[in-house]
Amino acid sequence: MDELIAREYLELNGFATMPLRKGRPQSKRALKEEGVDLYARNLKFVEGDRDPAFLLFSSELRRLKSAVVCVHGWHGEMASLAALKSGADMLKYIESNVLKKVEKWFEFENWRELGEAEFPKRILVAPAFPTQEVYRARIVAALQERGIDGILSFKSMLLDIIDRVDTRHVYPKSDLLQIVRTLKTFDLVKDSQMNFLG
Repeated sequence: MDELIAREYLELNGFATMPLRKGRPQSKRALKEEGVDLYARNLKFVEGDRDPAFLLFSSELRRLKSAVVCVHGWHGEMASLAALKSGADMLKYIESNVLKKVEKWFEFENWRELGEAEFPKRILVAPAFPTQEVYRARIVAALQERGIDGILSFKSMLLDIIDRVDTRHVYPKSDLLQIVRTLKTFDLVKDSQMNFLG
């Protein structure tokens, strides 16, 4: 489901995506060690004067030409989103678990076969990101030192998907978008702007 959310989000924002499986691991431990999930190429890429910001939101994606995206790995181990509320706890978890594995997650030798002149941006999907600037800055610096070019959070991806789904439109090729449409139709889910105002 995590990969599906990331793929739908990227495709709604003008990317063509392709799964990048390394093969099927045989054990749960091997599954945790598996890394890169998606290759994404921006069909609406706009050459600009700067790279996209490290924390990626929809407004920044037009600056991202292509990326390899690691969707799973560290966030599957967290017990609940409640554990992510503290920036200190998130920093400690990342320092002791994520930083040891993140370079391995982005190992991908066949990137030239994608028609790329250089390795695409490395984008890590995270469950959330701390709001406290001191912890956010330390996490960004640590991940950048390991070669990560950006972070997508599940919360921002899901909010964007919810906002983009139109209840008057049917999405026959996407179960996820159709489920969101149904939830919105019955007022079980509302646009983020409506939630903010309400």
